[in-house]
Amino acid sequence: MEKSNERENYLVDIEKILGPKLRKKLPRFAINFLKRRLHQDQVNEAIMGANSYHGAGFFDEALKYLNITYRTRGEEKLDKDKKYIFVCNHPLGGPEALIIGSIFHRLYGEGFQVPVTPIMANLKPLAEFFTPVNNLSSKQSRDLGERIAKMFTSDQQVVVFPAGLCAKRIKGKVTEMPWKKMFVTQARRYERDVVPVHMSGHNSKWFFFLAKVSRFFKLKINIGMLYLVDELFKQRGNEFVITFGEPIPYTTFDRSKTDLQWAAEIKDKVAKLAEGNGCVMNM
Repeated sequence: MEKSNERENYLVDIEKILGPKLRKKLPRFAINFLKRRLHQDQVNEAIMGANSYHGAGFFDEALKYLNITYRTRGEEKLDKDKKYIFVCNHPLGGPEALIIGSIFHRLYGEGFQVPVTPIMANLKPLAEFFTPVNNLSSKQSRDLGERIAKMFTSDQQVVVFPAGLCAKRIKGKVTEMPWKKMFVTQARRYERDVVPVHMSGHNSKWFFFLAKVSRFFKLKINIGMLYLVDELFKQRGNEFVITFGEPIPYTTFDRSKTDLQWAAEIKDKVAKLAEGNGCVMNM
């Protein structure tokens, strides 16, 4: 395979992430440093070089390579014949996507979709499971409404990370970001019950330090986000716990509260699911 074709299939392409403007400004040694620090070659050659990197098999292959394991609680609460909106906390930024993908592949085959940022949507091995939604910008593509409607009216399960961003450390506590209301609005509109899901774990002190530096200097980009791949590799050998809560009927979301208030209430329910899993995270 030619080099140009290989780059089209990269999971991590630092030069593409930086964009043409930054590539011109940064010296080549700085770009090469980022490639090493963010494990570009390690990800693209080791994980994507695996025999089953396309489709749902990628999730298990990646977890096996990283020696990441998980156990679940509460699967018996799910009606396998119903179509849900699963809402999950966002503690890490990488492992939860692989673990959720592995679990849903086992439970529902290839019948699930996850709204993600445009960058994540470009990960070719997983593109079929992703619906691009720009959480970080008010500018959305014209066909967003059509894509959202197609996702929620389909026979597929929908998995949402309502925070949009991974958790931060605020005043010494790992804190889940406020949840967006989209899942509440769509649950009511498309008559889908909501299943709260909690995942254990958190990123490193170094990641939180970089995020703090970004906030201090009021940078438009959270520097820590560039290290999410490095954070993924730091989780090697760890076990995570994923807890499913009781499904919440879509009729629960009446007009007694705003959709944002309902979203905050479900966020609190997800936090409580951490009890007894051996790895409690403040949200």
